[in-house]
Amino acid sequence: MIRNYLLIALRSFRKNNVHSFINVFGLALGIACVSFIVLYLERELSYDRFHEKAENLYRITWEDANPQTRTPHPMAQALKNDFPEVENAVSFTPLYAAGLTRETHSLRNPNSDTRYDEKNALAVDTTFFDVFSFPLIKGDPKTALKQVNGILLSESLANKYFPGEDPIGKPLAVDEQEYLVEVTGVFKDVPANSHFTFDILVSYLREKTLDSLDAFYTWADFGHYNYVRLRDGADPKAVEVKMMPWVRKYIDIADKQYEALIDQGYGFRLQPVTDIHLHSHLRWELGPNGNIEYVYILSAAALLTLIIACVNFINLTTAKSAERAKEIGVRKSLGAGHRQLSGQFLSESVIMSLIAITVAVLIVELALPVFNAFTGLFLQIDYSRHVWMLFVFGVALGFLSGLYPSAYLSSIKPHLILKGKMIQTPGGAGLRKGLIVFQFFMSMILVSSAIIIFNQLAYLTNKNLGFRKEEVLVIPVKNEGGMKEFEALQNELNKIEGIVSVSGSSNIPGGQFNQHHIASLQFPDDDVSASEVFVDYDFFSTLAIRLEEGRTFLRGNPADSAHTFVLNETAARQLNLDGPVVGREIWWKQREDNIMIRGTVIGIVSDFHFQSLHDPIRPLIFLPTTVQFNHILVRIETADFSNKLAAIEKVYKQFEPVYGFEFAFLEERLNAQYAAEKRTAAILTIFAAIAIMIACFGLFGMSLLTFQQKVKELSVRKVLGATLSDILVLLVGGFTKLILLAVVLATPVAWLIMRDWLENFSYRIHIHPAVFLLSGLVLIAIAWATLGYFTVKASKLNPSETLKNE
Repeated sequence: MIRNYLLIALRSFRKNNVHSFINVFGLALGIACVSFIVLYLERELSYDRFHEKAENLYRITWEDANPQTRTPHPMAQALKNDFPEVENAVSFTPLYAAGLTRETHSLRNPNSDTRYDEKNALAVDTTFFDVFSFPLIKGDPKTALKQVNGILLSESLANKYFPGEDPIGKPLAVDEQEYLVEVTGVFKDVPANSHFTFDILVSYLREKTLDSLDAFYTWADFGHYNYVRLRDGADPKAVEVKMMPWVRKYIDIADKQYEALIDQGYGFRLQPVTDIHLHSHLRWELGPNGNIEYVYILSAAALLTLIIACVNFINLTTAKSAERAKEIGVRKSLGAGHRQLSGQFLSESVIMSLIAITVAVLIVELALPVFNAFTGLFLQIDYSRHVWMLFVFGVALGFLSGLYPSAYLSSIKPHLILKGKMIQTPGGAGLRKGLIVFQFFMSMILVSSAIIIFNQLAYLTNKNLGFRKEEVLVIPVKNEGGMKEFEALQNELNKIEGIVSVSGSSNIPGGQFNQHHIASLQFPDDDVSASEVFVDYDFFSTLAIRLEEGRTFLRGNPADSAHTFVLNETAARQLNLDGPVVGREIWWKQREDNIMIRGTVIGIVSDFHFQSLHDPIRPLIFLPTTVQFNHILVRIETADFSNKLAAIEKVYKQFEPVYGFEFAFLEERLNAQYAAEKRTAAILTIFAAIAIMIACFGLFGMSLLTFQQKVKELSVRKVLGATLSDILVLLVGGFTKLILLAVVLATPVAWLIMRDWLENFSYRIHIHPAVFLLSGLVLIAIAWATLGYFTVKASKLNPSETLKNE
């Protein structure tokens, strides 16, 4: 019987090759979309799950009005000592220069003259490998971090510095002083699905011998990343509840302040490590995270595309039933039962689905490199894991997609079939129209959503940020000591023709900013958490930041020291002072000494977006300096750029011969903040195009059947004088009404979905009705183009041929 099913199925496919191609290719496209998203979901949902018992790992965070990831260094080990629920704990921090910019170190194998710049280094507790599952290839995880002068390298770095050698015990020369450290371990390269990455590990034991900032390692400084591993069965919520009362024995919190924190729900939290990548967007994240909303959006897009393909299959199969009416009637008259006919049509559906799976695999294999390049992802398909899943998925999809057509076709009465009345049943025609509406309903949602996302991206890219971002080069400063000669470097760069301005800063817009409190002398307890940036005298002119009140820092003015400040408008406003802020004295908490610095506000600049447009503008304080620079900002005329860049590099190397020269455009760095949005828009656009293509396949198939059924009617109408426009209305009018209905129904749904998505941005577009009008017109235009083929074909009908048997 199965052999008979296969033979009949293959015979049907050959006989109806256009119909079969539309069905197979439509399903294949839907399955390919789902395959891409499954690969994407596997990547996004796998973050940090490679750690042993990852469900027991938590990061300690601080929750308040502006929550953050960093907490005091001693906290991790204190939790381990005081809480029996805590199995182990670790504290670590990236090696930071001023302003939370990663330090760059120049490393060299003493037996080689080649130097490399490295900045992805962490200082860690000796318990690092007791908490995280980053396997060591060489060295002992129990002792590798206990050697004060030790350094651990990733496998890639070890091969770079010691090719073909065992690096354990070998020295590395560091920076221009060329002090030696000893390699004590080599770890596997950090997986791409880790929320933080590193190439170098050094022990806190070493850093504490070098660092004179004693407060940095005390409870007073929230400057480290702390993680705990709870014991099996421990309740993280119960631990979390006990943390605030417990921490008072280490941090002196006044009763009034403590009560205010508790009343507002503020305090320390335990954040599951496996939630960080998709759910966490706190201050000072260790790297760019994903967004669960984009996972939902793309998953929904893939599911909608697959549903459109399945609906397409159901619609075309039921509509095609007219051409198999006599076959069904004869087989029923000869005794074929409901089960046999259902089995026949289900087997055809499953075979078609498996063929579609094969085609989908080919599509994925061919399109994956293009998809990766287009979206910036690095997805790979593992056939050893995915083939059997695809096979099971294909069988299930074929069965479910063919369930209704098989039940519908096998239940038709033989006497209706033999009279040719089966296809005219109002229920069947109504269902097919409903399925067409459903297809274009979902296509409309995808198209309008893609347009809105692109409009928001255009807004983010083109919005006036309050400073000049165009034609500004950012050159990272890799040697803090070298910036003692910054003014000499600045003077030499300014001599290059085409350079408009040169400045230095500890931080740049779009990056991370350190944050401390400021307060007026009048209300010292009413403090404001303000981001801070150290700048030179030309910073404001280089970025064309507008001065609102007072003045900025002046070169050669002895009054402009660590005791003078410039604020942005938000900081000045939040100080809640009566009257002018310029000339008033305020307190600023300086981290290094954990003391309050008293200084005078000399100027207020206009608010500008120094962070992503996801966030509102926050208070910002500027401090003058000539040494604490992590970035050189060069405003340049980009004509003849290569020659100017070569001149800049030549000057840079005169002042910095050890570290390599690098640069980036500030505008590019700012646009990189929206990489997730760009990727989502790109993928959604692909899916919208595929969804429309599949829907048009279905429309083409339905039109083909309609045309075949109406050939004689159209011929009669032509004989009676019908014009081409009359025929066009007859063929296209009904389908156009269905598409218009889909557009009307989908518009409020798409509006609600996109309104919620736009809530992720503090600065966003308003959804204009023209978006939905344009989306609807696009769908109608594509539908008309699809149906135009039949209009042309109808215009060429020869009634003498089509009516000669009547």
